[in-house]
Amino acid sequence: IVGVSRTGKTPLCVVLSQMMGWKVGNVPLVLEVPPPKELVDKEAIDGRRVFCLTINPRELKRIRETRLQVRGVKEQEEKIAGALQKSNYADRTYMVKDLTNAKRLTEDQGWTEIDVTGKAVEETAETISQIISSRFSDDDEGFIPNIGHVNC
Repeated sequence: IVGVSRTGKTPLCVVLSQMMGWKVGNVPLVLEVPPPKELVDKEAIDGRRVFCLTINPRELKRIRETRLQVRGVKEQEEKIAGALQKSNYADRTYMVKDLTNAKRLTEDQGWTEIDVTGKAVEETAETISQIISSRFSDDDEGFIPNIGHVNC
């Protein structure tokens, strides 16, 4: 599972691993940081097993602003006004670039994009489960009966 910050990667990974018995990786995609080379190695990773979570920029902005407020980041920035550059974490322009970068990487790598806007984690888990089931059968390598598919 890949995606930008605050798209719900961690809770989704918990649901997929705990409730479905899958081995799941959680890789954040950050605009300024190249993805791990192993992730983009098409010989090492089956792109059909990688899912990139995306979200509406307006919803992402709301989630990120709430996170900054809860963590006291905005208050700290106001106290030291001008001393340091303000966080671009909830800046709309930055977030659109961040999401665009993730979508471009998804297309380049042949991953599946899942829009999680307004969806419960369980809904997203079910969507991924259905996609995996439609892509692989018990004759395919990587299928484990009674567990599902192991994400590599």
